[in-house]
Amino acid sequence: MRARLKIRPAEGESFTVDVGNTATIGRSRDNTVSLHFSQHVSRQHAIIRCHNAFQYQIMDLGSRNGTFVNGRRVITPTLLNHGAVIRITNNEIIFEQSEDAPADMANEVTMAAGTDASEDQSAVVAVMVCDIRGFSTMSEVLAEEHLARMLGEWFRDAGEVIHASGGTIDKFIGDAVLAYWTREQNAKNEAESAMKSGLALLEAAQKRFWPGVERKPFRIAVALHHGPVTCGNIGLVAQRDATIIGDTVNTVFRIESVMKQLGGYRLVASHDLISTLPARPADAKDLGEHQLKGKNQHVGLFGMAAEG
Repeated sequence: MRARLKIRPAEGESFTVDVGNTATIGRSRDNTVSLHFSQHVSRQHAIIRCHNAFQYQIMDLGSRNGTFVNGRRVITPTLLNHGAVIRITNNEIIFEQSEDAPADMANEVTMAAGTDASEDQSAVVAVMVCDIRGFSTMSEVLAEEHLARMLGEWFRDAGEVIHASGGTIDKFIGDAVLAYWTREQNAKNEAESAMKSGLALLEAAQKRFWPGVERKPFRIAVALHHGPVTCGNIGLVAQRDATIIGDTVNTVFRIESVMKQLGGYRLVASHDLISTLPARPADAKDLGEHQLKGKNQHVGLFGMAAEG
C-alpha cells in the first residue's frame, strides 16, 4: 500500500480509501472519496496526485469553500506528509503513507529518486511548461479565498485542455504545469499536439481576469521543447506514477526562465520542437540561438503570440 485516506465524515461512519496515482474528492458519487452527504462540498472539490513515485500533492479545484491542510488553505498544490489533516467543510481526512516511501527526498522537479534502471524506458516527447505570470504579485494583493479559487479553476481547466489533446500532466509545481505528449499517444504528431494545446491555453487565459482587481488580465507563459526523456515507472505500475527526467526536461524549464528577456512573447518553442511540426507556424519569429543556464550548446528559439 502506497497511501491511504481515513475519512471522518460530518455524517455517518468513518471509512478508509487506498490511494493509487490519483484520488478525487467531491460531492459527486463518482469521486474516489465521495462526500455526497455534504451539500457545501463542490461536485469536484479537490484532487490528490502522486508524482516522483512517492510524493503526494493535494490541489483544490476551484471549490467555493476551499480545501485546508493542517489548518492552512490550499492555494498552490500542497505536499502531503504522513499524518496530514485535510479538512473539506466539516469533513476531516487523514493522509497516511506507508513506511517504504522515502520521506525526505529532494524536491527537484527533474529527478526521479529510487528508479530501478531495469524499469526505465526512453521516449521521444514534446514537453511543455506553462506558468502564470505575475502570480507572486497577485498573491500579495488578493484574499486567500480568491487566489485559491482562481488557481484551482485554472489548473482544472488547463488539465482538461492538455488531456483533450492527448497530453499527460507530469506534475504541478507551484503555479506551473509540466506536461508532455508522446508519439504513441499522438498518431499525427506529438509536437503539433503540444503546440495546439499551448495555443489553446493562451486563448483560455485571455478570457480570464483576476478577481477583486479592476480588470487585471490573467496572463500565462508557455515554453515548448522536443527530445528524448527517460520515463521511470517505479515499482508497481498500477500504484505509481511515471515521471519524465533528462536534459529535455531541464531545457524546457530553462527556456521558460528566459522568456521575459525575449521581447514579450507568450509562447516560446525550441528549434527542435518547431522543426518537428509538419510546417512552421506563420507567426513563429526566429529569435536566434541562446545560451541557456547549465547548457554548453546554444539552443535555437522561436517566439509566438507576442503581447499586444
